[in-house]
Amino acid sequence: MQMMDIQMPPKLDKEIRRLNMVAPASWVKKIDDWRRQQPDLPNISEAVRRLVDRGLESTTKKSGKRPSPK
Repeated sequence: MQMMDIQMPPKLDKEIRRLNMVAPASWVKKIDDWRRQQPDLPNISEAVRRLVDRGLESTTKKSGKRPSPK
């Protein structure tokens, strides 16, 4: 795998929290397949961030509510 100079998205620059998680290989493969279809080929971490953002936006649009800040 080739290492790329990757910058953190602006929204993560000020406050970064590391999230370690365990996921089944089949789930990771689905994410990997999705990211390979993206024009800029994001790394796995960026792909997960994008997918989570999409899911949260979708939930917000359906409920009409904004997620409450913690």
